[in-house]
Amino acid sequence: MYISIDQSTSSTTVFLFSKKLKLLDKVSKAHKQIQKKSGYIEHDAEEIYKNILFLLKKISNKIKYHKNLFLSITNQRETFVIFDSLTGKPLHNAIVWQCRRGQKVCDQINKSNKNRILLKKTTGLTLDTYFPAPKLVELLSKENKLKKKLNNGSALFGTIDTYLIYRLTNQKSYTTDTTNASRTLFFNNKSLTWSKDLLKVFGLNIKILPEVKESSSIFGYTNFNKILKSKIPISGVMGDSQASIFANQCFNKGNTKITLGTGASILTNIGNQYTYKKNIITTLSYVYKKQPSYSYECLINYAGATLSWLSDNLQLIKDPKDTNKIFTKTNSANGIIFVPAFVGLSSPHWLPSSKGMIYGLTPSVNKYHIIRSALESIAFQIKDYIDDLEKNQKIFCNDIYIDGGIIANSSFMKFLSNTLKRKIFVTDFQDMSSYGSLVMGLLGMKIEKNLKEIRKYKQKYVLYRPNKNKFPDNYKKWQEVLRNFYL
Repeated sequence: MYISIDQSTSSTTVFLFSKKLKLLDKVSKAHKQIQKKSGYIEHDAEEIYKNILFLLKKISNKIKYHKNLFLSITNQRETFVIFDSLTGKPLHNAIVWQCRRGQKVCDQINKSNKNRILLKKTTGLTLDTYFPAPKLVELLSKENKLKKKLNNGSALFGTIDTYLIYRLTNQKSYTTDTTNASRTLFFNNKSLTWSKDLLKVFGLNIKILPEVKESSSIFGYTNFNKILKSKIPISGVMGDSQASIFANQCFNKGNTKITLGTGASILTNIGNQYTYKKNIITTLSYVYKKQPSYSYECLINYAGATLSWLSDNLQLIKDPKDTNKIFTKTNSANGIIFVPAFVGLSSPHWLPSSKGMIYGLTPSVNKYHIIRSALESIAFQIKDYIDDLEKNQKIFCNDIYIDGGIIANSSFMKFLSNTLKRKIFVTDFQDMSSYGSLVMGLLGMKIEKNLKEIRKYKQKYVLYRPNKNKFPDNYKKWQEVLRNFYL
């Protein structure tokens, strides 16, 4: 039996897997989404930690102890916490990846062509408030006490994995893995070390940064604040999207995975050589036995979050799960184009200041047309990116694997296949991020010896083939709206 934690944007889930990696049980608990003002999104990191202890205690009587029992962790990427070095407790709310508070910092740094080139060359990423560095700079400009504490080492910076490991090990292990470090905008994704040059670009004076380890390392030991009878190792730590590409075993060039969660993350394997291009993100997928693997990445801020917005803000649906029936019954969006630019449009458009839009309203439009158009917008954003990847970057996506919460909507999966004009492989297992970090942990614990040995753990997939006669008419209108109002 193995334990895995998935700390995501909306909730935390604790999983129990058998030795053969069959899911035995899982329990989840949501946490609050804190929006103090427009574009500012935070989480209570203390609430997240307490949720983990609550969930672990809930299933602790089902845990069977053995010598290879371990914990793996996958987490929402880019979200960061500043916490006390003595107690581990957060000194400020976690700043979420969706938060746009660092835009002014990005605008200022973008004035220097030298800095833009250095940042791209070093990280492969794009200067955007999606990533921690500009938001950290903005936060510290308003919180002088936090700034002083980071400078003298009495406060520590960390992505969610770092914070959780620090708390779970009773402040003994201040570490992160390469996948999470690679998302900060001050980590060198070629040399795999913290970048002093980029810390200077952002004007960040941080006395201590976490030790960076490969995802298959041992990150420390925990008994979950004495909930467990004995301490167990933590191994298999990965950012959620990288854990997903690993779980889907996209080990060959062109292999692509699409995670449809709160946002949508598309990763396409480009091999072991670090390369960077102006208008695309290069991502460090993982490092195993000192050998890095890289991908091109598309970041779509609003996928499942769009459906949550329809439910929570407009109350058009009771539950995002209801969209499967609605999408099936509503044959078209009746000319409605939904552009979910709530916090801007990301790759391949990169329009961080753009706003959302519902275009094409007429007297015949009802709420079901709006709901369908919102779902269509997810597929259209994915197509925009894959078309750009193949036309401009000359990378062909040869196998496309899809996971995430929205895969339960089979009608939408058919629509996505038709939109992309290609077959897609959809796993029937929704929790691929936790699964990927767990498989990585098997390597870390030496339960499996190499990448060949983990092939037996590849999940099963449902194959969707495109119907050539059902390419969506609305996609051309989507492109027209983007050209006329955004591009």
